[in-house]
Amino acid sequence: MSNVAGLTISRRGLLAGAIAAAGAAPLSAQSETPPKLGIVGLGNRAQRHLAALREIEGTQITALSDLQPDRMRAAKNGPAAQAQTYIDYRELIADSNVEVVVIAVPNYLHAKIAIEAIEAGKDVLLEKPIGLTYEEARTVADAAKKHGRIVGVGMQRQYFSPYRVIAEYVHSGKLGPLRMISQTEYRGDWNPKTWLWTDPQSGKKTPWRHLRSLAGSSLLEFSVHTYGFLQTLLASPLVKCSASGGAVHWPERSTEDAINVIADYANGVRLHHTYCGFARGADWNLTLVGDNGHLQYDRHAATVRVGNRDAVELDLEKYSSEGMLEVQMYRDFFQAVRSRKPSPLNPEFAIEASKLAYAAWISIDENRIVTDKDFV
Repeated sequence: MSNVAGLTISRRGLLAGAIAAAGAAPLSAQSETPPKLGIVGLGNRAQRHLAALREIEGTQITALSDLQPDRMRAAKNGPAAQAQTYIDYRELIADSNVEVVVIAVPNYLHAKIAIEAIEAGKDVLLEKPIGLTYEEARTVADAAKKHGRIVGVGMQRQYFSPYRVIAEYVHSGKLGPLRMISQTEYRGDWNPKTWLWTDPQSGKKTPWRHLRSLAGSSLLEFSVHTYGFLQTLLASPLVKCSASGGAVHWPERSTEDAINVIADYANGVRLHHTYCGFARGADWNLTLVGDNGHLQYDRHAATVRVGNRDAVELDLEKYSSEGMLEVQMYRDFFQAVRSRKPSPLNPEFAIEASKLAYAAWISIDENRIVTDKDFV
């Protein structure tokens, strides 16, 4: 057991916050009515939420909020057909017919709206990241604890079948203790249809994901999904991190597009992560090295080599029949709300997964090694 950043963290505790190793827990009572939902933000990401909720019997969407009335009108169908609509999200939070506030707005608003909802006595499901900074994220987690609210963070890729299969294999112990993790991620530019933020001084419109003040770093906006998965494998707190990177391909932006991260964890694992945001189609690879062998995953196959045995490919489709990742996320979240037990994607798990992104950001900005003492 380790004590880092004022939190007592155990291997069991971290694994309890992740469903990759154990799989999604089925609803214990499908006949029980899901809580009444109010959704704040109806942009691109919210469409996945709405699609998932249409798949869950008994879903009740009682309120919608967005700055654009046409989005609310378009969303009023299926389980949201009778929903009240509010331009001001604060009116949705105040609505007594809303039990859970779903937050699908740009990143810089996540923590603010979540805390307001928690303090109003609502449970919350918010898109990742939980906060733009560690301090902001901790404020959300502390508010949830203080007010006894259930909070889930939308890191739905933890339900991705290949991730769950790989985590199961690693936790089986067949690779032996993990010693090294190497992850390379390549992608193209952000969705050009993303919401445009208007600079109040110049009037210039900029995609919000291009600005750190709105999105956080590229690691926090994109790679945090990967970091969540890796945290389920590590089950150990971050000890030290060094990173380099910046906006090299698009220097007019403030979010980085080329980053290298090196990190050490309390259990002795060394991690290396490379991110590039202007190389769509380049090879993407994860390598896990343990005392007994190694596993390599390229988004198509996961190949394991243990000792002198022949290479074996894992069945990555094992959980693919379980439907949309967001459906699985909501089912577990609804179960948490009913049982009043932490969601698998609870704030502590989200913070521990995001800590590498926070640390890398500090390391790049301040040109120094970041340690666990930076998170006390």
